[in-house]
Amino acid sequence: MCRFAMLTGIVGIFAAPLPESAYSCALSPAGDAMIVKTDNASDLAMTCKVDYLFEAPEGPVTISCTQQIPAGAKARSVCLRPSGGKALAFVSGSESCE
Repeated sequence: MCRFAMLTGIVGIFAAPLPESAYSCALSPAGDAMIVKTDNASDLAMTCKVDYLFEAPEGPVTISCTQQIPAGAKARSVCLRPSGGKALAFVSGSESCE
């Protein structure tokens, strides 16, 4: 099962389950960025786009990443996006690979 770690202030981390999927989004070890990864079980390289919607005190925040993922890749990094020290709460996520 995929997991998402959300930043709750600057020092706290809380993990909530996501629907079964090949992508994941987690807080970096330093707590300053979100790391998006995905798998590609296909025998062909695929271009994958992962979109996340978060709620922050200032309003909605969207993270969108696109990357070509090699055939058979596991936990391949799609992108790293700074959190800017914001408290982010997961709202929804989706992935599409072609």
